[in-house]
Amino acid sequence: MINFKNKNYIITGSTEGLGKLISIELSKLGANLILISRSEKKIKKVLNKCKNIHKHKICLIDLNDIEDIKNSLNKVLINNNQIDGVLHIAGGGLGVKSYAPKHKEYIRVFNLNLFSIFEINSTVIPLMKKNKKGVLLHVGSIASNESVGSLSYNVAKSSLSSYVRSLSKQISKHNICSTGISPGGFIFENNAMGRLKKNNKLVYDKFIKERLPRKKMPKAEELLPIIFMLLENNMMFSGNMISCDSAEGNFYKPYY
Repeated sequence: MINFKNKNYIITGSTEGLGKLISIELSKLGANLILISRSEKKIKKVLNKCKNIHKHKICLIDLNDIEDIKNSLNKVLINNNQIDGVLHIAGGGLGVKSYAPKHKEYIRVFNLNLFSIFEINSTVIPLMKKNKKGVLLHVGSIASNESVGSLSYNVAKSSLSSYVRSLSKQISKHNICSTGISPGGFIFENNAMGRLKKNNKLVYDKFIKERLPRKKMPKAEELLPIIFMLLENNMMFSGNMISCDSAEGNFYKPYY
């Protein structure tokens, strides 16, 4: 496994779900973290579960405030000469479920799932170029191919996959790996499936029965090995959003 000790990682969505889990686990492995969230209270709760709290930094950013992202991130990065990786974990449909979303609703979903990623990456890539290495790891969704989420969310995640591939064409020559994963449903404290299980157990159980061949909801912890592998800066994975959906997907669903 990669040696994470004293490696520097930026993590969005660090206070909930998969982002929270990754933050805690990377801290145990000796990494230095820059945790991004709009809630200082929530970040401090995560920090209290991390190892070596003094090594980590807080960056308060509302990912829907695109104009503020560069300024806020640059203030935190002013003394950082090296960023080894960015983990774009933040995402979600923001409750926009309409098949004909209003423009403002589209923008909110795209800001969170796509445009904020553009801003963070464009801020960090110059640092990675100087150091001739780095990993930009994006968490997409099976929704990019399956259309199982809301319309705005599906389109945003599909665009993210295209972005990861397109960006890789431009930055691979600098030994910067643009990659990511496209998970299906999985459960962790207060993530989408965690909330569904709590709020509508009937629908949660139906999802497992109808969507998951192994008839069991995957845990977020099962994603850690592939995420840690991708952080090794293996350029073979550049441009790819790796599907990890427990056979949930129906890309090649037979007609019978």
